[in-house]
Amino acid sequence: MQKYTYKAIDADGKTTKGTLVAADDKTFRDLLHEQGLRCYDYSIVNQAKQARTRPLKINDLIAFSRQLSSMLRAGLDLSMSMKMLYERTEKKKKRLRAVLASLFEQLQKGESLASAMAKMDNTFPALYISMVKSGEMNGKIDESLTTLAEYFEKEQKQRNQIKGAMSYPIILLVVCFLVVIVMSVFVMPQMTKMMPEDTAMPLPTQILMSIKDFIVNQWYMVALIAFVLITIIPIIKRIPKVAIFTGKMLIKVPKIGSLQKMIYTSTFARSLATLYATGIPLLDAISMGAEIITNKYVEMRIREAVVEIRKGSSIAEAFSHVDAFDPMLMTMTFVGEQSGALDEILMQTARYFEEESSNAVKRLIGLISPVMMMVMAVVVGFVLMGVMMPMFTLYETIG
Repeated sequence: MQKYTYKAIDADGKTTKGTLVAADDKTFRDLLHEQGLRCYDYSIVNQAKQARTRPLKINDLIAFSRQLSSMLRAGLDLSMSMKMLYERTEKKKKRLRAVLASLFEQLQKGESLASAMAKMDNTFPALYISMVKSGEMNGKIDESLTTLAEYFEKEQKQRNQIKGAMSYPIILLVVCFLVVIVMSVFVMPQMTKMMPEDTAMPLPTQILMSIKDFIVNQWYMVALIAFVLITIIPIIKRIPKVAIFTGKMLIKVPKIGSLQKMIYTSTFARSLATLYATGIPLLDAISMGAEIITNKYVEMRIREAVVEIRKGSSIAEAFSHVDAFDPMLMTMTFVGEQSGALDEILMQTARYFEEESSNAVKRLIGLISPVMMMVMAVVVGFVLMGVMMPMFTLYETIG
């Protein structure tokens, strides 16, 4: 499918312009003719450039994989399936429609699906492209797409669990911040006006008044701090050395670090089992699994393990040096190597760690919730002290 921009003349002789999607030039002109338009100028928009701006959302990847797999199993060829997917995709999903149009265009030119995806920069993950290529080589592309859909569904489930775990403390922090701001800026000034001028303010009240003065008089500093927190810190965190350091510190934190290790082990085991089961060479599968891990320190250690394996080390021995993995992964990998059934062992291990990862996220929530409640209780209690103590002082003065 190609996107055309055109200038045409309607039945009343007026000039009009617009855009239209069609499979080829003839279909494009036929569609204009059906609308009563005579085209005098048109151009084809480069769909590939539109499609390669950013990665597809995980929901779109899952739906695309499921639908394309079903069509291929039903006996449709790849090009026809892609065309039907494009036509059935809602117009409001412009990003996905542009991707489907670009893929259809490349398939019409004789490209394979994997090579067409590879030409679209970061639109599809490297893991996705590799599995599609493996499916094309062994003639089981529909099975590869189904496996990919299942993989990303599990990945999405884990992400949602982690987001749910992190959203609660973030909400509590925001509430605490708003309580301090409202009480300091709006309530405290009204309370202090009622106090005699020579009355000494309690320490909590002085602190809250200082916060109010800073926010009101130094508002530009508050804006600058907010700008730094929102924009500068994420940029600093992307610096390789900083990302590796923060990643290492994250897995060293007591309790939380061990839970993070379980999540990383689950993610890596699932990706490795999925890739290896579809025929991708083991070392390539390990390298791709490293790219999926969001912790740069863990990714670095996995790549170091790949180097050790290339030098002749066993997989289990190389993984034992990755301090972010649960020891059971090394044990199961060793059993798989010795038994010659590494693919089956990896699948079993992945299923085990998926369950353990889910439990780890629940335990993480269990650890964070009471800590945040204590923090909020301390903050709110301090604010109440700052508000109530001047009132008690006022009552004593009156008495």
